[in-house]
Amino acid sequence: YATICWFILAMAMYPHVQEKAQRELDRVIGSDRLPMYEDSESLPYIQAVIRESLRWIPNIPMGVPHRLLVEDKYMGYRIPQGSLILSNVW
Repeated sequence: YATICWFILAMAMYPHVQEKAQRELDRVIGSDRLPMYEDSESLPYIQAVIRESLRWIPNIPMGVPHRLLVEDKYMGYRIPQGSLILSNVW
């Protein structure tokens, strides 16, 4: 729900993006049917708009820490047991 609300806000704030996305939909899909998953490869601008809306305002909480139960190595880095790990959603 939140993602859709932010997407609608983004389209209201950037009408030129909405117009370009609508032109791509009209060109690829037409007005006779709704887009289907199989159309996604033919809609690169729509895919970019969706990804940007997810990047712009992520719909998951920030700063949810995890504690390492055992020592680990990641890409050559030693991460000690008990370390707090925070993900970077961006």
